[in-house]
Amino acid sequence: MRIVILKDENLRTESMDEVDNQNEADFAEKCLSLKHSVKQIPFTGDIRAMMATLRKLKPDVVFNLVESVCESGALSVIAVQVLEIMGIPFTGNHIYSQIISANKSIAKRVLMEKDIPTPIGCFKPDTEYILKAKTEHASMALDDSCITKFSSELELKATIADKEKETGMEWIAEKYIDGREFNCAFIGDQILPPAEIRFDRDFVGHKVLTYQAKWDEESDSYQQSLRHFDIEDSVLDRLCNLTDICRRKLDLKGYARVDFRMDNYGNLYVIDINTNPCISPDSGFTAMVEKAGMTHEEMFEIIIKDAFNN
Repeated sequence: MRIVILKDENLRTESMDEVDNQNEADFAEKCLSLKHSVKQIPFTGDIRAMMATLRKLKPDVVFNLVESVCESGALSVIAVQVLEIMGIPFTGNHIYSQIISANKSIAKRVLMEKDIPTPIGCFKPDTEYILKAKTEHASMALDDSCITKFSSELELKATIADKEKETGMEWIAEKYIDGREFNCAFIGDQILPPAEIRFDRDFVGHKVLTYQAKWDEESDSYQQSLRHFDIEDSVLDRLCNLTDICRRKLDLKGYARVDFRMDNYGNLYVIDINTNPCISPDSGFTAMVEKAGMTHEEMFEIIIKDAFNN
């Protein structure tokens, strides 16, 4: 088959998450080129030109790795919309699920409507909150200062306004769940073995995956927040069940990752839906695939095969 790998446009910022997007594309090409004709192209903001390029290349399927368009995570859904309009089979999730994933406010509303447990977003006194970039993944701009208490709803809103002015991004607040952190994912119809992020006792600040902890391999926070698979069976079952509920109720397909926090009472909360999760060689998703006994080549072939299942 002729496969086009759509990736982010290289804007030469050399941020760690952008470098990782290129690593994903290279990894996909390496594995898929064993059986297929593969070409990488960046998805740019010039939609007319993008459509012309895709028509010229005539791919049998597109492997969609687009996480940002015009430096905006929210606009990543444009790539999916273009592919749907053009009628080109593509990997991963369709526009409905992508929109939910691309906007944390929408995701929270939908999760609550579907009776899927998720942290509250409204203000309550004496509650610790975590501030998150509304339409960006990869823990963008998340550090320990993003977790704090507020004396009033007015103070919370003022802090969000300050963050938006400082970063040029929209932000939301939700209740911070002080406890354990888990990831669970699926590929095709298979739920993958869940993983737990365990924070070392020397981890500084709140035990969350900040941008540094997630991406900077040389940092202490990265080294002190490692992935483990030895999770008790009762928790494993609940994680897999909730992930399957998310898959069905949010109409997820192809492959996706769901992130959880567990409070000190054992309650699980969905904190993020990732419809285009990182699949670079050292990613959490790939580690779960390996734990399931799948080869990298099998992983990519399953994802490609699912692109033809509407």
